[in-house]
Amino acid sequence: MKPTLPVITALLILSLAAAAGGQANNRNLQGLVDAERAFSRMSEEKGVREAFLFYLADDSVVFRPKPVPGRKAYEDSPTPSAVSLTWSPAFAEVSAWGDIGYTTGPYIVRTRAKPDAPAGHGHYVSVWERQANREWKVALDAGIRHPQPGPAPGAVDTLPAGYKRWRGQRVDRDSERSVLLREEALFAQQARAEGLAGAFLTYAADDIRLYRDGALPVTGKASVLKLVSSSSRKYSWGPVDAVVSSTGDLGYVFGESEGVDANRNAPFESSSYLRIWRKLAGGQWRIVLDLAVPVPAEPESN
Repeated sequence: MKPTLPVITALLILSLAAAAGGQANNRNLQGLVDAERAFSRMSEEKGVREAFLFYLADDSVVFRPKPVPGRKAYEDSPTPSAVSLTWSPAFAEVSAWGDIGYTTGPYIVRTRAKPDAPAGHGHYVSVWERQANREWKVALDAGIRHPQPGPAPGAVDTLPAGYKRWRGQRVDRDSERSVLLREEALFAQQARAEGLAGAFLTYAADDIRLYRDGALPVTGKASVLKLVSSSSRKYSWGPVDAVVSSTGDLGYVFGESEGVDANRNAPFESSSYLRIWRKLAGGQWRIVLDLAVPVPAEPESN
């Protein structure tokens, strides 16, 4: 017996719902990964400056190490580039509407004048936004350095099939942005009261990624909690901006932070930070990636 129209409609709705959670066969995701790989390929073939000026959005931000306008930073950089920079996505995620996404993975940097010298290693995070012409452009680019190379990525990981994420309709982005900034403020409030471990216990997604300069990324809520549980450091964060997808299921916040050692009540670090948030099926915003890059103290003026 052939399925009736209501049955076909029900099956279609179920298949779309499954696709909204797991992203393995998502065309928007594949387009994002293809754009990231083409970005790295252009960097290798034509140089870092040329590649970034091609792929950065007009209003993009890069960490240098403070958040600065991206295009201006690379327009002012030397040409030809003194270094070669290549990278490869290991994980990617896109919003349900396909207008915001991010990829992350290892990078390698080498000095062009000394190609046989030891390479530098790290992990990058690129947040992408789809433009009016449907092209993907980089909205924010940041990364950490670590002394050893990480595992070479194979196939790009993404959300598994059946992952329970938010599947709402289109939202008022300004209103949802305000909601996300309130969640960011509540996270900061809990971190001040209970430390990072207490805040991450509440707000971290199970698959959270923690990026800190000098070390390989830490993945998974249990591993992150173990890392930060013994820390006596307290932080305050000052958001510079926040962006939310059209369907209100993926967003990011970036800005600057200050750290204080609670045992000595003494400042120890200024940082630039990026926090990527995902809305779960129940409507809760949770942190899926937390990156901090130290900002060196400015020299005292005489």
